Amino acid sequence: MPRDSAARRIGAVVWPSFFAAGVATMVFFAIVDPLDLAAITWPQVRISRQAGYTIGFFMFWLCTFSACLFTALLVAPPLPDDTPREPL
Repeated sequence: MPRDSAARRIGAVVWPSFFAAGVATMVFFAIVDPLDLAAITWPQVRISRQAGYTIGFFMFWLCTFSACLFTALLVAPPLPDDTPREPL
């Protein structure tokens, strides 16, 4: 059975994580205003509402990308030259 191309594997991790981050961002910021969140967390730093949305999106994307990447690593088929090893 041939292995998938690298572009297909990368797309299978990046695209779902991007989509999930977009949905999570919309849901989170429908409830929480970025300026209120910034005032609570970093009152000395002034950021715009758009910067808050951007930072939030990339934080959600990092989390969902990590989850998708870990899943892809777990379900990847073994390489053909792998031999079964004795349990520890």
